[in-house]
Amino acid sequence: MSAFIPTAEMIDAVQEWRHRASSDQVRRPLVPLLRDRFNIGAAEAIEIVREHQKREGSTQ
Repeated sequence: MSAFIPTAEMIDAVQEWRHRASSDQVRRPLVPLLRDRFNIGAAEAIEIVREHQKREGSTQ
């Protein structure tokens, strides 16, 4: 099994979602949005969120 590596576009999608109004975030949760947009499973969507968090942590 090959390791899943999130692309820059996937990481950017998390950032875009985080900049939405909270009411929009509630209407369209992040994991389902990533799954639909990139045609991936839940585990891959969660890996994208984790990668985003790692990158955010390294820039603060």
